[in-house]
Amino acid sequence: MLPYFTPQDAAGHLLYDFLPETDRVDVHVLASGTAEDISVPAGAKFCVLSGDVDFYYNTNAAAVVPTADVTDGTASRFAAADSIVKLVVNDVEDISVIAGAAAKITATWWGG
Repeated sequence: MLPYFTPQDAAGHLLYDFLPETDRVDVHVLASGTAEDISVPAGAKFCVLSGDVDFYYNTNAAAVVPTADVTDGTASRFAAADSIVKLVVNDVEDISVIAGAAAKITATWWGG
């Protein structure tokens, strides 16, 4: 698995809006309202999630689309359609994802 690094331009300026090349990309096709676990591959240190619809993700429990207030700190995190979520996955085994509609979630991986 290729390592993650922040790309630079010819003058050595860091390009935070760009992601380095990778050799591991997975896609998960979700049914509406059904949580799915994305297993973190061996050696992965960094992950970028993106989806074609709004989705929720959780690294500690099954992801849930909220239908009421969650005020005990256990809510799933929200990711808007076409956004990217950058995660450090050093001690994470699975990332649970769920969407309120059928979805395609891409997980892009880098090593350390």
